[in-house]
Amino acid sequence: MNFTELVSKRRAYRKLKPFDIEPEILQELLKITSLAPSCENNQPWRFVFVYNKEQLQAMQSVFHNRNKWVENAPLLVGAFSKQEFDCSIETRDYHLFDTGIATAYLMLRATEMGLVAHPTSYYNEVEAKKIMGIPEEMDLITIIAIGKHEDTAKIQLPKDQERAELERPKRFSMQYLNYLDNYVSEYEENKKRFEDIFD
Repeated sequence: MNFTELVSKRRAYRKLKPFDIEPEILQELLKITSLAPSCENNQPWRFVFVYNKEQLQAMQSVFHNRNKWVENAPLLVGAFSKQEFDCSIETRDYHLFDTGIATAYLMLRATEMGLVAHPTSYYNEVEAKKIMGIPEEMDLITIIAIGKHEDTAKIQLPKDQERAELERPKRFSMQYLNYLDNYVSEYEENKKRFEDIFD
């Protein structure tokens, strides 16, 4: 599988089936995060891998109703950092950016291994950090649910989430997202070239 195929294959599925997390799987995911680039090689990211059944059960309480599907994930990964770990250049703080890169590496490696790695947004950060033992001063940037895709009607999702399982949600067109030389002038030109912002 080449890189373009890998990126195309990555999907944020919500219908997941539990399976045993073997040490080899953990080792591969742990290893890939150490290879991500960062400002001055600070590597500001930290990850907590939660796969113990009791710990997973405790984590269910931190997710909002829209993330009820997370309960089937056999592995949850908390991605966290703090600004002091990374560069601050003028008004630019890099710890969120660099942790995002490492998280993307993790997600793509999971995809390559035939897994789903779905980053979540709707959770109680304070409670999640308590359960995962993350210090209060850290930013818990996302919790990634990792599992295998289960294409089944047995798992019920809200209509919009069900639709996203069946087909990839719309993507903005390349022209809408990318600009040559100058954003403002190119945007005006782009508006003349396409009627729909989606591909």
